Amino acid sequence: MLFYWSLFGLAYFASFLGIPLLFLTLPAYLRFLLYLLEARANGRPAPVPAIEMFNPADNLWTLTPLVHLAVGIWAGILLVSSNSITGVIIASMVILIAFPASMAVLAVTHSPTSSVNPVNIANMIRACGTAYGLVPVVLAILSTALFMLYLSGVSLFLVNLGASYAIVLLFSLTGAVLQSKNIAVQVEIEDPLEPDAAELAQGLLTERRKIANHAYGFISRGNRRGGFEHIRQWLEKETAPDEAWRWFFEEMLKWEDKDPALLFAQEYLDQLLEWHWDKEAIKLIARCLHENERWRPHDSNRDQVIELLQRQRRDDLSVHLAKR
Repeated sequence: MLFYWSLFGLAYFASFLGIPLLFLTLPAYLRFLLYLLEARANGRPAPVPAIEMFNPADNLWTLTPLVHLAVGIWAGILLVSSNSITGVIIASMVILIAFPASMAVLAVTHSPTSSVNPVNIANMIRACGTAYGLVPVVLAILSTALFMLYLSGVSLFLVNLGASYAIVLLFSLTGAVLQSKNIAVQVEIEDPLEPDAAELAQGLLTERRKIANHAYGFISRGNRRGGFEHIRQWLEKETAPDEAWRWFFEEMLKWEDKDPALLFAQEYLDQLLEWHWDKEAIKLIARCLHENERWRPHDSNRDQVIELLQRQRRDDLSVHLAKR
């Protein structure tokens, strides 16, 4: 909360120069709030701000609240210009009741169209039961208290800080209500369209690039062990580990410094030998020696590698590796 609140403060005080920062921060903030709601709903630890949240093209469903925000501002301008106090009160009540449910639907389905469907919103409120009433009540109390503090002359600094807390609490509390009712698996909401094979492949490629970029960040700062561990943790979750090992090796070869890729290749070779993938192992060895003729496998399996090369009649490689 403090991290994003500080960024908004910088954007405000920077005047026109803060506009680009605002355009970067607002989507990231909304994305963080939805990840927070989703994590609470599934009983997982709350997320922390990460660089991926500032990527406008990442998980486009998380930008849906921008539409809600735009519609809310437009409706507010119309109601204020019409001097309709009754309209403002009714609109405020509708927002207090419907908005948390809409965000809950969005977090469960990742579908923008489902999140604005009145039937889905009503189903979400019904599924949560009386516990859902806690969310708008708490939000109304906090909003009223902040407004009263503002009228009493309390520093705008403190009022804005309180407003930031109220927003974070709204999403966190909504997720907690969903988790208490196990809504993520019970609520009957129309599922979004299943992605096709091309979309799944593109999504996997995007996630792998994130992991590789993170690892590069670790390694470029001298933390090679941390970078490799980051990749290993991802590889343990891969459904196609053989293809994933090859992808990360080839991706690392694109870096300006090839040493991390060649060190990673030693572990990759260990895996290929364990899987008895002889042809792939030989290709990997040849590629590493092409990049650096001083490259060697781990000492623990050097004899096994030389025996493999001799068995496959690759004396050119075996003689080279036999050299110390």
